[in-house]
Amino acid sequence: MVLLRRIKPLTGTRALLIGIALVFTCTSSRAEKAVLYTEPLAPLHYEENGKVVGIATEIVKAIFTQAGFTTHIEIYPWKRTYRHVLADEEGFVYTINRTERREQLFKWIGPILDKKVFLYRLKHRYDVDASTLKEAKGYTTAVILGHSLTTMLKDKGFREGKELIITPNKKVQMKLFLAGRCDLITGNQYTIYQALKAEGHSLKDVEPAVFISANNYYIGANPGVDDQVITRLLEANSSVQQSGIIDDIIKKYID
Repeated sequence: MVLLRRIKPLTGTRALLIGIALVFTCTSSRAEKAVLYTEPLAPLHYEENGKVVGIATEIVKAIFTQAGFTTHIEIYPWKRTYRHVLADEEGFVYTINRTERREQLFKWIGPILDKKVFLYRLKHRYDVDASTLKEAKGYTTAVILGHSLTTMLKDKGFREGKELIITPNKKVQMKLFLAGRCDLITGNQYTIYQALKAEGHSLKDVEPAVFISANNYYIGANPGVDDQVITRLLEANSSVQQSGIIDDIIKKYID
């Protein structure tokens, strides 16, 4: 059985506060530590002043705390994040889309957050007239390397270098979009807001053109993580989802 990493107990007031929150789940004198991998994707998860923060980060931390774990988060570009969690038998990844191709690669905790995915166009681009994926093939769409939505569009016949422009991250994707070097951009209600804000724009500047899906974000666990740990995290997620804190967390990051 693969066990999660362990660390020495915290001391002082902080230890007392954490101990009170975790007393019903901790079964030893040492706190279990989970290593999580993520990517820069504001406002869901990103680095600020040396710490990983964001909507999903706060939700994930609440889940692991509820389950009796401390967390160590490492943040990399998505492709490296994906490689790391697949190689780490004790590792977790967030946020991740639960797709058919990934189903057997991970054990799943969630859903932790819902989302609605669109292809967006700039509001003043009246020349971009697409409301279906078939119509979107007549335009260029900026996507992010390694993302499941990128794979989905390729599966639908969108060609790299033709209908698709592959970018390394959300920042580059948005810059291309705003500069008019592509016609459409992928996003959801969280990522499109933050990416526009970072470039001095707002939701008033764009509008949804093509509806893609309404689904959820998950935490993915390497298959080596023990099933008892997964059960604890599933129960903790259920408690967090029912606690009412999700909306409060979202409001902290989206005006």
